[in-house]
Amino acid sequence: MTSVAIVGAGIVGTATAFELARAGYDVVVFDPHPPGEGGPSFGNASQIGFGDIHPLSTPGIHWTALRMLRDADGPLKIPLPDLLSQAGWFWRFWRTSHKTGFQRATAALTELGRSCVADSIALFEASGIGHKLAFDGVACVYDSARSFEISQSAWAFKTDAGHESQAWDANTLRAELPSLNPMFEHAVWQKSWGSVTDALEVVQDIAAAARREGVEFRRETVLDIRRAGSCIELDTKSGKAYADYCVIAAGVRSARFSRALGDRLPMAAERGYNLTFPNAGTGELKLPVIFSDRGVVATQVTGGLRVGGWAEYVHPDRPANLSYFASLYRISKELFPDLNTENALEWWGNRPSLPDSYPVISMSAHSDRVFYNCGHGHYGLTHAARSAKMLTSLISDDPDPATEMYTITRF
Repeated sequence: MTSVAIVGAGIVGTATAFELARAGYDVVVFDPHPPGEGGPSFGNASQIGFGDIHPLSTPGIHWTALRMLRDADGPLKIPLPDLLSQAGWFWRFWRTSHKTGFQRATAALTELGRSCVADSIALFEASGIGHKLAFDGVACVYDSARSFEISQSAWAFKTDAGHESQAWDANTLRAELPSLNPMFEHAVWQKSWGSVTDALEVVQDIAAAARREGVEFRRETVLDIRRAGSCIELDTKSGKAYADYCVIAAGVRSARFSRALGDRLPMAAERGYNLTFPNAGTGELKLPVIFSDRGVVATQVTGGLRVGGWAEYVHPDRPANLSYFASLYRISKELFPDLNTENALEWWGNRPSLPDSYPVISMSAHSDRVFYNCGHGHYGLTHAARSAKMLTSLISDDPDPATEMYTITRF
């Protein structure tokens, strides 16, 4: 039986392991943490945003970014030393906002989202957790009439792309989301959105299903990956391991492996922060909410009401900025005036972010035994099912034609 080693047990690595096992491969997953616990899958907002088809770098992003950086509560945060050390990455990010780059990224995200519902349902049902997935849409809430009006061109674009939306007035917003601060009077409901009961919970469930298919999960740190004759050799802290193929799905750590293999993978750590309120006291949140002007989202998960977001571009080893939690507590109370903040769970994590906002699902440029499935940024949960199918098609030498869009050679 052909063997595959997967480095990384987040939602992407775990979904890939499950798909490969179902396709008949002998799969071993390496991660120093249990499935879902070592990266952003642990504190994911638990939303499936397949209707979000634009990259983070939109036309005029440089002016928007400057305004955000001047706002202490703004969604963008970049410590100066990390801004300077990642200048190349930010240049690529800015280039994405230009016409050709923006169109290419939008097309890639649109393609991933095209079968998102069907693929996600299939993955969850095959794992025995179809009931933990819902597609009720999302409410995108605006702070002002002005920002709501500015957003309309983007909504029109998404409608033309097949993603239905509907404007909500203040009365509809009150009826649908009564726990929100009444200061909010403008929103758009987007149909093309989903959520899960809890991101960590579903990664663990998919891992359990993968184990039933014969997948082995090893709590080991991979130090190096190299070609060794007709197979791949992995150095781990406890010794060497071998496989016919290797899939790198290691989040921000993927960049280190790519450098050693001679591949170019410009990945940044895009850090997010959130709070989960176990006894929120606001009543069940009917559907996910995005506070569009704040870079903050809210989702009802198994453990309570989860509020968080932001994008802090930092060196992955930089300690968390704990002052951000104080800001999030204050903002959460502003968004939900009746919120009980006691015993909140604080979390932060590094999203693996590429400058064009769509992942690498690709064979290595230097080895036909190494593959990448990484760089999903905010959308690991959203695109995990489709990415896993595409990666499986690559290893099986029957590639989905769309995989050409996600090649690592685009860098």
